[in-house]
Amino acid sequence: LSLTKVLIVDDSLSVRNSLSQLMRDSGYEALLARDGLEAINIIRAERPDIVLTDLEMPRMNGFDLVSYIRNTSDQPGLPVVMITSRNMAKHRQQAEDAGVNRFIAKPFIDDEILECIETELSMVL
Repeated sequence: LSLTKVLIVDDSLSVRNSLSQLMRDSGYEALLARDGLEAINIIRAERPDIVLTDLEMPRMNGFDLVSYIRNTSDQPGLPVVMITSRNMAKHRQQAEDAGVNRFIAKPFIDDEILECIETELSMVL
């Protein structure tokens, strides 16, 4: 039985570390990327079950990553949760328009992230 793969995309090392620890503690496999371009390579190679992504990152931001997943990847239905400090209505609307499944504001609560993952995965599996 393979673990559920959670791809964590954030340019902040501390966020990647805290989320990956949370995933491992919760029985998930954590895959890590620093930005959207790294994430695309991981999506192609590893086929994650869900993506947790930041909005603002160098090289490729969260919106461009979601656009790639929805329109170009071979996993267009891959659940994407955006976790960002950009919490204005316009950011939420842009995320929704891009095809983000859930939007969580930083600082996030671990239980909120876990509940969100379980909910999104239950709709896919």
